[in-house]
Amino acid sequence: MCQRNLRVPKAWISVVAVLFLAMLGGLLQGSGRIKNRVDGWRVSSEDALKAAQMLVAANPAVHNPVGFSDAGQTTVEHWDGARWRVSGYIDTRPRPGVNVRTLYFAVLLRNGDNWNLEDLQLQSMESGSGSAPRKQ
Repeated sequence: MCQRNLRVPKAWISVVAVLFLAMLGGLLQGSGRIKNRVDGWRVSSEDALKAAQMLVAANPAVHNPVGFSDAGQTTVEHWDGARWRVSGYIDTRPRPGVNVRTLYFAVLLRNGDNWNLEDLQLQSMESGSGSAPRKQ
């Protein structure tokens, strides 16, 4: 009615479209980085189990480890974001002829790329004689 041109100039539309596409591209590129970082935070049960076995075997109370329980006899529980509880057993041979099966209950904390042992409980059961056979 007032004889004004109410249309938006084509140059403005082009500039806005280019800016929108640039922002969209930046967001998509950033989301890939975020996804990679979040994926890096994820930990599988197998990772927690390997870390627990390494930390338990390195414990000074465990002498001469020879093997760990298999996956069917080991429990791996994810407690919260960075805390895991792993329980199973480790077989050791502290002296020739003496086998010790030690049940372990380990609470692990993942701190970045490092695993820390927060709590470790051990219960040992000795088998084998460890002494020379009797003469008859």
